[in-house]
Amino acid sequence: MSRIDIEGALPLLSEEYLSGGQMQSLGNERQKQQFSRYFPPRSAPMRDLAQSMTPAEGGNLMQTDYHIISGPLSGVRVHVCLVANGLHIVLSHSDYEWVERLQRLQTRWQRQLHQWGFPCLLEVTHAGDIVG
Repeated sequence: MSRIDIEGALPLLSEEYLSGGQMQSLGNERQKQQFSRYFPPRSAPMRDLAQSMTPAEGGNLMQTDYHIISGPLSGVRVHVCLVANGLHIVLSHSDYEWVERLQRLQTRWQRQLHQWGFPCLLEVTHAGDIVG
């Protein structure tokens, strides 16, 4: 059975063709290409950008909040803050069952963001908790 490349950015190569290290490298490069179109081009690395800006009150450089209203993460609130050492991302939901689900994915998502070049701290909280 063959796999389908949903994004269609690059054709898949057979596992026999690539060794384990090359597969990992190809996977990371492919993911970077697939997601790069969602982000504006940046001339300087994120940590350089963060260090060149002057901190606002409370030490936070920039922050924003999102509320996901459709799709599998519907109802999740996302708080994103750019701090000196990268991004601080807090996912929250009012349902404790959802919080537990998100916590099971937290480490994997944070590791993936680091591999894509986004230094970050990813937290999952209940919507009643203070985000800051």
